[in-house]
Amino acid sequence: MNWLKTVFLTTLCGVAASAGPITYTETQNGIGSLNGTAFNNVLVTLVLTADTSAITGGPSIFLLRGPATVTVAGIGTATFTDTIHVFVNQTSTVAGFEDETMTRDILNTFNAGFSTYALNTAIGPLSGQASGNPSSSFPTSMGAFILSSSHNSDHDATFTATLGSVPEPGTLGLLGAGITLLLIRRRVAAAKS
Repeated sequence: MNWLKTVFLTTLCGVAASAGPITYTETQNGIGSLNGTAFNNVLVTLVLTADTSAITGGPSIFLLRGPATVTVAGIGTATFTDTIHVFVNQTSTVAGFEDETMTRDILNTFNAGFSTYALNTAIGPLSGQASGNPSSSFPTSMGAFILSSSHNSDHDATFTATLGSVPEPGTLGLLGAGITLLLIRRRVAAAKS
């Protein structure tokens, strides 16, 4: 029966100890262009998903690199081709997306709620004054992305972080118990035949 205990404990504890995925989303009704196609006051959505175990920085500035996309309503979704990271600066109470290759911010959101945030938990949606580099052209899989409204106070930005679905310990326990019962049932059936 030691094998039974091992299967149960491995199932119960194996996944619970790992860090989990997190998705950061920043939106703005923006003005700009994607691959030369102009847009005006349409929803622009930046998304980056990564694992919280890769967060670096501290004590007040944290960042996380990962694949990032931009979706411009009515035009499409493109993948950034430079290295992108999401960041938070607790002292300046700002979070956002930065093109690490160019060392230029794409879009930032200022909100007092970022004063203790370290990127490792869900947050938001938090809205506030937007900032960025409106004259910068960021390379994507669809061509150059330019967000010219990132300093316009009429176009606030919103930042959200959502944790991925990681099974809760209770769910893992039920899964482990189910696997254990199936194995016992197979052994009993094999012993009877």
